[in-house]
Amino acid sequence: MAGSLHAQSLWPGTGAGMPLEEVRKLFPEAHEADPAAELPAGRGTELLELDQTVIAGHRFTVKFFFKHEQLVAVALTETGEILMKDFEMFRDLLRRKYGLEYSTTSSESIELTWKAVQTVILLKWKPLRPGNATLSITYEAPIPKETDRL
Repeated sequence: MAGSLHAQSLWPGTGAGMPLEEVRKLFPEAHEADPAAELPAGRGTELLELDQTVIAGHRFTVKFFFKHEQLVAVALTETGEILMKDFEMFRDLLRRKYGLEYSTTSSESIELTWKAVQTVILLKWKPLRPGNATLSITYEAPIPKETDRL
């Protein structure tokens, strides 16, 4: 059972459907989210959070979202002095790993989306005010249906 559930990779080291306790073992420094965030449309609830994970010189908060105690999404978020060049650096890193994004949306923010097998990777940069922005990277995959496990 575990092998088929973990076939869809999310954030490095994690996989879609990974049980809550397994994520706790993998990230012992993670703590319960308070208050817990919710994914839209009831897709999942944040149950665990890592306060500071440094990636490419940026300090991200990492949120683990679960549905029925199975991992469905991992979101990395940083808010602070994040310039367009920082966004472009992460865009280039993701392009090297996943190829060109399949959709781009721009309005008040810039959003780029990749699809790797069933995992959707979303990179978003949103200026809040001069010198302050939010940068987020989200990895989301559907929980396998019972028929997918056969």
